[in-house]
Amino acid sequence: MSTIPVDAPHAGPFIAEQGRSREWMNWIFADKARMFWILQIAGWLGFFALHILSVSTFVAGRSSDSLLYSVASSLIGFLTTSILARPIYRFARRQGPALLLIIVLTSTILMAVAMSAMKAQTFGYLFGNGWMDLRGASLGTTNYLLLIVPDLPVNLFLLGSWAGFYFGINYYLKLRSEMERAIFSARLADQAQLKMLRYQLNPHFLFNTLNAISTLVLEQDGKQANSMLTQLSAFLRYSLDNDPLQKTTLAEEVRALELYLTIEKTRFADRLTVVFDIDEDTKSAYVPSLILQPAIENAIKYAIAQMESGGEIRITAHREGGMLALTVCDNGPNAPEDPNALLDNVKTGVGLVNMRDRLAYLYQNRAQFQLRHVEPQGMCVALRIPFETRG
Repeated sequence: MSTIPVDAPHAGPFIAEQGRSREWMNWIFADKARMFWILQIAGWLGFFALHILSVSTFVAGRSSDSLLYSVASSLIGFLTTSILARPIYRFARRQGPALLLIIVLTSTILMAVAMSAMKAQTFGYLFGNGWMDLRGASLGTTNYLLLIVPDLPVNLFLLGSWAGFYFGINYYLKLRSEMERAIFSARLADQAQLKMLRYQLNPHFLFNTLNAISTLVLEQDGKQANSMLTQLSAFLRYSLDNDPLQKTTLAEEVRALELYLTIEKTRFADRLTVVFDIDEDTKSAYVPSLILQPAIENAIKYAIAQMESGGEIRITAHREGGMLALTVCDNGPNAPEDPNALLDNVKTGVGLVNMRDRLAYLYQNRAQFQLRHVEPQGMCVALRIPFETRG
């Protein structure tokens, strides 16, 4: 059975995605702490692999020293970004744009200096002070701060890249989350609108039916009054029990319409004849529940009620390729030459606009809705919707 999905909020920013990939993405990104550590560990492991394959091999060749060099560089980067960069950048994200920029630039430069100093101390511990002496000789200075200057560009690049990923991912997730919330809110609004359209029962129908029952009671026709009340109860129960977001088989829809029309035939007696022309192969097709009821109600109110005798409503259903064609026609004498003008009349067109809007919500541009004048007199409400079955 085709339905409009009623999505519950998902944990994570990938509501619209489908399948196992969405589950993994939501699992990773739904918890920011988990996301941070997964990306942090994966990122610095990737840096370690790249470092050992390029930089450390170039500096120290394929040796245990080159491995230690890569481990130390990666570990210092990991600790610097985890202990210093993350809390500082998290604080910066809560500030305005100008202050955020000042904090990020200042802290990145200071962290790059601290990172260079940590590398110098770590390399001195691992490899002795000989490498610092060589660097001092090549630079012509023994000033410690000047000795760490060659490491600053690399460390600034690493921290700048890390900051770019950090803020980029956070802002992307924020934007994605807001977009998904907007989509979800729009779905809820559409579904609320659809339910409102579906539950709009014309109070005139209830008033006229109850008035007819009251008349039967006053005339002491208790049997017919009880029958009419039972039919009204069954129709209202069907109307309220069926979810407007779901569809029902045409066979079930016809049974509900028969309940409704039996009530109206009790009111109009011989003034109303109802003809059903439903192809057998269409009865299993799914249609929006009570989609034809507003058209029938419109025909009764503005056509049959104006006639003293001979009123007829014909309901048809035929399959046309991959489409289901449904029509509700009456032979009322007062049908306008241009029935589409009824859609602009707030008094007479509410039920028909209701039908058109429900079809638009359910099928978008895959459904057709048409009003047409018929000769010698009368009007037809015709709709074509995709032919859908449970299979």
